[in-house]
Amino acid sequence: MPQFIYKVRDKQGREIEGKQEAATEDELITRLQNKNLIVVSVTGQVSKEKKEASGTRFHQRVTLEDLILFSRQLATMLEAGVTLLKTLDVLSKQLESKTLFKAVEEMKHDISTGSSFREALAKHPKIFSDFWIHIVETGEASGALPVVLAQLANYLEADAATRRKITSAMVYPAVLISLVMASLAVFTIWIIPIFASVFENFNIELPGITSLVINFSNALRKYFLVLCGLGFAAITLIGRYVRTPQGRWQFDQLKFKIPGLAFLFQRIAIERFASGLGTLIESGVPILYGLDIVAKAVDNKVMEKAVMEVRDSVRQGKGMAKPLERSGVFTPMVVQMVAVGEEIGELGKMLRKVSEFYKEHIATTLGRLTTLVEPLVLVFMGVVVGVLVVAMFLPIFQLATLASMGGG
Repeated sequence: MPQFIYKVRDKQGREIEGKQEAATEDELITRLQNKNLIVVSVTGQVSKEKKEASGTRFHQRVTLEDLILFSRQLATMLEAGVTLLKTLDVLSKQLESKTLFKAVEEMKHDISTGSSFREALAKHPKIFSDFWIHIVETGEASGALPVVLAQLANYLEADAATRRKITSAMVYPAVLISLVMASLAVFTIWIIPIFASVFENFNIELPGITSLVINFSNALRKYFLVLCGLGFAAITLIGRYVRTPQGRWQFDQLKFKIPGLAFLFQRIAIERFASGLGTLIESGVPILYGLDIVAKAVDNKVMEKAVMEVRDSVRQGKGMAKPLERSGVFTPMVVQMVAVGEEIGELGKMLRKVSEFYKEHIATTLGRLTTLVEPLVLVFMGVVVGVLVVAMFLPIFQLATLASMGGG
């Protein structure tokens, strides 16, 4: 059983320190309070078993799956009537992330010394976003913390499912294109030079396409490392520029202008806006706070600017529909659904319906794009390989023709 160090004050106000074993911090606090002592702090001494358990954590960083599992279990145990401290103590023993484990341990200490759950979460902004903090704050204020945590878990699960669909849709085309480029590189760097060395032994004039392909192969072999270095440097510089405010703004603008893909990026941003704001409103977060939070959650500077303009309109006592329409970023369907939601007082419900619609729309679009990419890549590969094969075999056909004429 773990041992805890505690500080308490008696009725005369004298501070007393001591050590005592207990199953949990919550149990010890209850025990001390039953003795009419005012608990100042309780600090856990990590037992040998707990040290061994913490040493078996699987990874350092906090993944979205870690947060989903944490929020879902937290909501379930609180709804079952388990106290917050007891819940955090139980969950800390099941966490696979070392970083999240340390954060929960600190949160337990903060809560046991009088902090609210919201205040304890706010000390770990790299793990728990504003989205988390405001939902928990609303849940604590309304006394419905288990309910809003369940809504948070639903939101995180839906967001993770959408991200998985996007990732899986991108993986296959990326692998296919990589294999095509690798095959072309092997053909150009290793196979074409073999043909070139054979052609040098014959006194014939090479066709233009053959000379072009051989010269390209020679240049690629000669400057291969230089080109790789330039490519790596270009990617690094572009990545750094995109991380700057101006670069990020231009990059997000570009995503909304790419032919054939702009509509997909737009709908992904709209779905995140509708899902995030709908969850916040249904959890009881005031709409102005909700718009502030969701502006950052959409992860797109163009959309963020549009949402902030909507927030300014709401702050002035106006509705959301008009600034949404003026932004040019939101579709007419979103504008109409928001207008109806505001009119009937069911904005959160309408936003949830918008989110569900676009989730299905995104999944369908990704499926179609994946189906379309495969034949396009195969056609491209067929054309390029065909050109290379023709370029290499044209001189051989010429030699065969000359040989047959000479033999005749």
